[in-house]
Amino acid sequence: MAAPPVIPTPNPIIPKLGLSHLTDARLVTYTDEKVEKLTGNTNFAGVIPTVEVVEEKGEQYEKAVAKADDGTKADTANKNKVRNELENMLTQQAYHCALIANGDLVIYLTSGYEAKDLQGKTTGELFPPQNILFRDYGKNSGELVPDWNKVKDARNYTTQVYADVNNPSGSILKEVTDNPSKVTIGGLTSGQKVWVRVRANGGSTGHSDWSDPATKFVP
Repeated sequence: MAAPPVIPTPNPIIPKLGLSHLTDARLVTYTDEKVEKLTGNTNFAGVIPTVEVVEEKGEQYEKAVAKADDGTKADTANKNKVRNELENMLTQQAYHCALIANGDLVIYLTSGYEAKDLQGKTTGELFPPQNILFRDYGKNSGELVPDWNKVKDARNYTTQVYADVNNPSGSILKEVTDNPSKVTIGGLTSGQKVWVRVRANGGSTGHSDWSDPATKFVP
């Protein structure tokens, strides 16, 4: 008896996002690009969240960014909250586009989202950075130079300096994304006690968890 024919299954498409390392301005542009690509795209007429919902959230985020530029800590906290909501929407939409495309990379790419590679191969989850230290001093007062152990397969790192250990996202003073496992952060208030945390970007989940915080009085 002949064996039944083998029906090939489509290669999985894994979206390539990296939203966490985009600047605020770039995330606004990124959202606009996706809205433009999906508007009127019959391949993804049923995508969830809808184009309209993502567009509305993108406009809300753009206004929040503008208000936070010269606003209060509450404005910054609201901007970060809206950013998180927008990133979640974009991620959900990208993965739904991959589901709709059902392995057809040509169709998927018309959504404007990128794929990790043709075979859907990815790096696994990244571990959070460890051992945040301040072994070097900045050249100017108000500068911190944290460094940490490198994380295997990390594309780059996001470093946050914040003022309230109990409310990191709502008290961010500075945020920097860079490639080396060491960064110089200026423009801080000399003598202020701050906390620093770092996450590695890349891998199958987009980024690692945040590291344990390190505390430091700004030189």
